[in-house]
Amino acid sequence: MLSKKGLNTLLFSDPYAKLCCTSMLAGQGNNVVYFDLDTTFSAYLKAGIVKAQGVDVYLPSEGRFIGMLKDVLAKMEEDEKKKKCSLVIFDSINSFYTMYYGSYYRSHSSERGAGGNINHLLSVLLMLLVRQGVSLGVPVLATSMLRFRKEGGWKQSPASRRLLQKKSASRLQVNRVENEIIVQVLEHEKIPEGTSLSFEITALR
Repeated sequence: MLSKKGLNTLLFSDPYAKLCCTSMLAGQGNNVVYFDLDTTFSAYLKAGIVKAQGVDVYLPSEGRFIGMLKDVLAKMEEDEKKKKCSLVIFDSINSFYTMYYGSYYRSHSSERGAGGNINHLLSVLLMLLVRQGVSLGVPVLATSMLRFRKEGGWKQSPASRRLLQKKSASRLQVNRVENEIIVQVLEHEKIPEGTSLSFEITALR
């Protein structure tokens, strides 16, 4: 389902549906790297609600994120010689903005200036991960919550919409319907647009 040729984006409006989907993907892989900026996955994993073995969870903060990223890039390359990293999850873009917004806003005279600099930083960091992933055949997945924005009428739009549309090799959207999560393909190199894949919610049992 995930592309190895570029960034995979998972859009969501229901955080629980997103958690079910990322937990399922993490549970299927071996040697998964999980940047848990939301901290929700970590809490469920620690409580034993999420069953996912072989997952290295990173809990970034503003002062530690760059160092963690360097460690992960080195780990991905090192693991290629040993036990291959199977997936990198960046969860979520919205929390990345929250983490950096305060310090960037204090150093700029306008909200637009702060947002532009965070966009640039996010683009650089994601592309470093994706470039390493493409080189080693490791898919990289970033999650982004849909929010309503007034753009010619109220529409749902993800954080960093232009970046994701330009850089994503695949774009997926996840929703929850009763006891299933539905993943809809918005863009993919192999799977036709509009295809829906359904999975029973078992990851959090």
